[in-house]
Amino acid sequence: MSELTIEFVVRDTTGAIVALVTPTGVIDAEFAAQQIHRGEAHYFAGPDSYQRARVRSLPFLDGRYLYVNWDGTRRNNLHDLARGLKRIELRTKTHAHLPRRGEWIARLFGRARAALAA
Repeated sequence: MSELTIEFVVRDTTGAIVALVTPTGVIDAEFAAQQIHRGEAHYFAGPDSYQRARVRSLPFLDGRYLYVNWDGTRRNNLHDLARGLKRIELRTKTHAHLPRRGEWIARLFGRARAALAA
């Protein structure tokens, strides 16, 4: 069973946690919640290396929700680990939104030309 420490969390534009940054890499939040629920891994988080609490996976409307509380309040302290980071917008691409092969090539060479010109 692996024990991982969460250093930062990544949120989407709605504020939902979508990824966990650990010393070993980035882990999808839904995957981590399922790992915790199945007992395959333990995740820990805290404001510093001395104060850590175990992350729990709680049932939610459409799946599982990650929750940790290291300060004794009722709020989810996992959101505190996103402080200072910019929210990023994650978009899922469908086939209708994917550029055509010619557009990919034009973007690739356009960036290469811009890098050479600079």
